[in-house]
Amino acid sequence: MRVSFAATVVAGVSVAISAACTDNGAQTWLGHPQVLVQGLGVLEDNCRDYICRHNENTDLTTYDGAIYLVHRTALSQILGPNSALRVSRSTDGGKSFTTLAIVKAPTADTYPALGDRDLRDPSFDVIDGKLAMKALVRLPKSTPRDSDVDTITVGTVSSDGGTTWSSLAPIAPATWSFWRIKVHDGVHYSAAYEDGDKSVKLFSSPDGKTWTAGAQIYGVAEDTPLETELVFMPSGRMLALVRVDGSDDELLGNVGRLRTIVCWAQPPYTSFACPQTFDGQRLDGPVAFFHDDRLFVVARKHFIEPQDRKRTSLFELGGELEGGPLTIAEIGELPSAGDTAYAGVADVDPDHVLVTWYSSSISKDGPWAREILEASDIWQTTLDMRRLPPPLMK
Repeated sequence: MRVSFAATVVAGVSVAISAACTDNGAQTWLGHPQVLVQGLGVLEDNCRDYICRHNENTDLTTYDGAIYLVHRTALSQILGPNSALRVSRSTDGGKSFTTLAIVKAPTADTYPALGDRDLRDPSFDVIDGKLAMKALVRLPKSTPRDSDVDTITVGTVSSDGGTTWSSLAPIAPATWSFWRIKVHDGVHYSAAYEDGDKSVKLFSSPDGKTWTAGAQIYGVAEDTPLETELVFMPSGRMLALVRVDGSDDELLGNVGRLRTIVCWAQPPYTSFACPQTFDGQRLDGPVAFFHDDRLFVVARKHFIEPQDRKRTSLFELGGELEGGPLTIAEIGELPSAGDTAYAGVADVDPDHVLVTWYSSSISKDGPWAREILEASDIWQTTLDMRRLPPPLMK
């Protein structure tokens, strides 16, 4: 069965899913969550040309008056070249999206120097005024902590607003995975984690093309540090939120410790101090954003329990935003279960923020370790920031 993007965005299906799975109650800020790209029930097995059952890894950006979405589609989380990134655009604030392009995973035929590789974890950037993306390509192996997958962070640029994209080209040393690119004072920055999840470094670029490794953000290998979200404070101080998966027993996030390491650096960001740990919250796949001087994070939430359930939640960071200590409080869950999170955010107007994320079957609420092999949908909602509760923590 061939399923096009248009076929997945069916108002009747989205409304039915929303009504069945989301009782907002007092969470009036949550808007009207609905499925944007349907993976549940999809039988397609050609993930390079069509939407398959496992959809994940979203990012959003605003560019040239429109909102752009990118997400990965594949049969599962398993690494392999039967995967692609799909780029779409909305000109009505996220009410509808039109598919613009499919960026396919490398194969030995299309990229002889790279060979057959998986493609995932995209995020947008702007280079020389043109829409750009970074992504990760990895060898199709299954090793603990992706220790032997030879990650290459690649970049691609569109000269026509997202319809066509340049060939994937390495932008960082092999074995380093960029997380999300942020621009501050004209300089592009990204935290990157080393294959094997051994350490995190800061990379920077004056133009988004040529990148240089800089200071180590966090290097305690036994903590298993990886996806690290960067936030620039009004003063220019940099905050780095470091996901740490911990010991072998703690990797799934359902036993032991749940932690996020809080690190800081002052310009020119040549050294980091990590004076604080959020105990009880491990922020997987985080995306942070400011709104009216309040700092929010959307990330995966874990439960200490045998069932290994997960959620995507909205958190707020409070306390001293210019160097810490920080506080963290959960505002509420987004409709989600199983394999979930890896959100994108984009402003719609001064009062509303569009959020995308992915989720396995909500009604099944299966364990993450199983659901990474199963179907997942891309969800979206528009947060009404006027309806948020007052700051939960000062």
